[in-house]
Amino acid sequence: MAVLVSCGTLRHAAPDPVSKQELDSYAHDHFFMEGIKMYNEEQYDAAMDLMAHSLEYDTASAATCYNLAQYYMSMHDRVLLEKYSGKAESLLQRAVHLEPDNYWYRRLLAMNYMRQGRQAEAILQYEDMTRRFPGNTEVLLTLASLYDDAGEFEKELRVLKRYGKLEDVADELKFQRFACYLQMNELDSAYYEADNPGQIIELLMNTTRDMIENAQSQLDKLRCRSLLDLVMNFCDVVSKYEPQLAEPYKQKSVAYFWMGQNDEALDVLTKGLGNVETASDKAVLFNLRGDFYHTLGQKAQMYADYDSTLYYEPDNINVLNNYAYFMSLDDRDLKKALSMSAKTLEAEPLSATYLDTYAWILFRMKRYSESLQYLEKALRYLDTDNPEIYEHYGDVLYMCGEKEKALENWHKAKRMNSSSTTLDRKIREEKYLE
Repeated sequence: MAVLVSCGTLRHAAPDPVSKQELDSYAHDHFFMEGIKMYNEEQYDAAMDLMAHSLEYDTASAATCYNLAQYYMSMHDRVLLEKYSGKAESLLQRAVHLEPDNYWYRRLLAMNYMRQGRQAEAILQYEDMTRRFPGNTEVLLTLASLYDDAGEFEKELRVLKRYGKLEDVADELKFQRFACYLQMNELDSAYYEADNPGQIIELLMNTTRDMIENAQSQLDKLRCRSLLDLVMNFCDVVSKYEPQLAEPYKQKSVAYFWMGQNDEALDVLTKGLGNVETASDKAVLFNLRGDFYHTLGQKAQMYADYDSTLYYEPDNINVLNNYAYFMSLDDRDLKKALSMSAKTLEAEPLSATYLDTYAWILFRMKRYSESLQYLEKALRYLDTDNPEIYEHYGDVLYMCGEKEKALENWHKAKRMNSSSTTLDRKIREEKYLE
């Protein structure tokens, strides 16, 4: 049986034509991946060109907008960075609009606002992020910091509360909450957040005084002074709850004395001495008040308070040294002064300061050769310039008959910017003067 076979040519079905949409999608993906590749190879110009081409084929690609914006923002040339800043921001805004729930897009847009000092816009972004990503603790911490910079402390407290619950670190945030309450002038609430109020007061006082001294403008000084007043008020609140605590009285009195309000400083210390309970705390306040009286030139009160300090703390070598030195300057009971000074050397035999005090007392007792030995030892252990010790050394050398060496050391003291009222005359007249 014959089989009929067609002699015509066998035809295959033609492929469907590729749509423009598919071609654009392919081109977009190709340029996008090549752009990523070039960026990773640190060929940044090529990367930006490729990513820009990718965006031409798919203007609704949030990922392309984000990456291209990122490239613009990572430019090292400041001029180019400034030139493309607007374009980068526009691209980021488009990326966020296209994919509003993408954390990284919103984060980079917010960081861009922060870098430009546009805190209010950054805050709006982070507030939106806390709603979209409620479990993201990094967002909460950044928002808390932004609120702090903006002075929105109530909002900061709410964010810190959320963060503390998520991470179970409420106790670790106590100091941040304390700072918020302090700046809101809610001092009782601040007290309850302060684990160690005495230590915090000391830190704040020292920091604030440094800020005032380093402030450039009068406005900055006034702001810092306002903060100092706030910390002093906090001292009163701490004393209300813990009247036996010495640090608030100490720090508030120092602040008053620093500001030249001497009577107020002394009143605070007197009040503190009536409330503190331990011997060490009483010694601290008597010592401080004695130092104030010394600065004010009220010697009788100074000696009385130093006596009280040593009653409560007999081995306080700093007070022993100061007391002994001041007595030597007044030619007052030099044997007692020498005995006090000897105790300091028993505790710290290599202290140049204590060796100088002991030598000076010997000098005042006219025991010049012994004084010289202790001063030479003091100079061996001296680790910083000390014009007073060099002047004393010159004084002793002069009384030991070594005039040239005396002049040499008086000149050394002068080069160290000595505040001595007699040094210039000693050099000019070439002799020791009281």
